[in-house]
Amino acid sequence: MTKRPREPDATPGSGGTPPRRLTVASDGLRLAALLFLPAETPRGALLVCHGAGSRKENHALMGEQAAERGLAALLFDFRGHGASDGDMDAGGWHDVVAAGETLRRESGAPWLAGPGSSMGALLLLLAARARPALYSSLVLLCPADPRSLLDGLDRLDQGLEPSSSDAPSEGRFDSASLRRFLETVDPVAAAHGLPRVLLAHARDDAAVPFAHSERLAAVLAPPTRFIALESGGHRAPARSPEVAAATIDWVLANS
Repeated sequence: MTKRPREPDATPGSGGTPPRRLTVASDGLRLAALLFLPAETPRGALLVCHGAGSRKENHALMGEQAAERGLAALLFDFRGHGASDGDMDAGGWHDVVAAGETLRRESGAPWLAGPGSSMGALLLLLAARARPALYSSLVLLCPADPRSLLDGLDRLDQGLEPSSSDAPSEGRFDSASLRRFLETVDPVAAAHGLPRVLLAHARDDAAVPFAHSERLAAVLAPPTRFIALESGGHRAPARSPEVAAATIDWVLANS
């Protein structure tokens, strides 16, 4: 098993209060997580799923904003990322289920919504299809398609620099397992008929085609919303104040 890196210092939450560290058990692996809690009983909860080569600390602002709006939020490192065990492999979507169940148990929140970015959005979508009762609504930010992730693995295996800022340049990947998995995944089929989904994607995304989100939007059931950003690249949705506010507004209105 790949050695688990040392956990960095906790990121301060809203008002300077640090979030609580948790360990999520998934397929025998230990996943590092941070739980943000509001001052009062949570109105609901957000499970924040990062992208390939990222880590939970990169989404601390979402945890703070959620707590300010009365929501709990769990930020976790996928397997093979950050301070979590293992390598990212075909079981990555199991981490979304395990982290969601942990969040519901630890927060006591009445419902759970899932915002995910890029790879995290794809794995969130697959988890929601497998466990529809676990998630009240979804927010998919520049959701990755299998072909784009396979292209990133090609470059990684060849020792090349990533072609985008969110390609799998950091982290630990089981390339063989991921390839077999990604070659069979059909995110459009997984999205078909799912309600209460917010999509956001930048038209100039060089990592994941904007058309992929258009294909997903075409098969979703209402209510749904599609925010098309004109520019900003692959990370624009995760960095946009408009999208951040829309994310929390969406889950509060659709949960």
